Amino acid sequence: MDEKELLISKIRDLDKISYDRDITKCTGFLTMNEQSLYLDMVRDLNCRNSFLYGGHEDADRAMLIFPASYADKENAVGALMSCIRVLPVDARFADDLNHRDFLGALMNLGIERYCLGDILVNESTAYIYCIAEMTDFIIENLTKVRHTDVKCDKVGLDECEIVPVFDEVRVNVASERIDAVVAAVYNVSRTVASRLITSEYVFINGHVAKNAGVKVQEGARISVRNHGKFIYCGIDGTTKKQRLYVVIKKYV
Repeated sequence: MDEKELLISKIRDLDKISYDRDITKCTGFLTMNEQSLYLDMVRDLNCRNSFLYGGHEDADRAMLIFPASYADKENAVGALMSCIRVLPVDARFADDLNHRDFLGALMNLGIERYCLGDILVNESTAYIYCIAEMTDFIIENLTKVRHTDVKCDKVGLDECEIVPVFDEVRVNVASERIDAVVAAVYNVSRTVASRLITSEYVFINGHVAKNAGVKVQEGARISVRNHGKFIYCGIDGTTKKQRLYVVIKKYV
């Protein structure tokens, strides 16, 4: 059984257990590929009341949650997921830390990746989304990131103070095809953009982009693994050669 079949089987099992026992169940944090598989097959899977959530808007990693009939979304999420704020003990002596630094420190504690959602970082402060049962362990054991002593505390899922920052740019594209837009936004060739798509590195509104020729719709949220994320805001003029100017909001 391959990874795709294993994930489908796990989803079916969790859905059945949740329904039969009327209890809330969930997966760990899923990658974007795993989320896309669920989204593409949700109707065929016939899951009754499941949803994806990563703790904040535009989360890259998200849990698939099967709530009990008596649990609303907020209560279901609150019992399964936590947000931990990590601060330097003394900001004067803190390293300039990044996502990789915090993830590496957590991995060094022996934590499996599926236990961790997004890690949002601003300078030396981070907000870590994790499965609820790992909260106390992380707070007690995450005391150093690189050479910086840190302290942790649990905060509400909606208390993360790091908000997305966008850089609005106007780029010239041949068409609204996803390969043309990705090539222009990240300054790569159409061949490289097509290769990213065939490698399933490009996501449109959470779904894997399966065709380089698909037209991007205004408002679409695009994520390109190892490159970044952006919102496609639509056409804003044409050139004399009938190429298009389009507006993009890139996540900084």
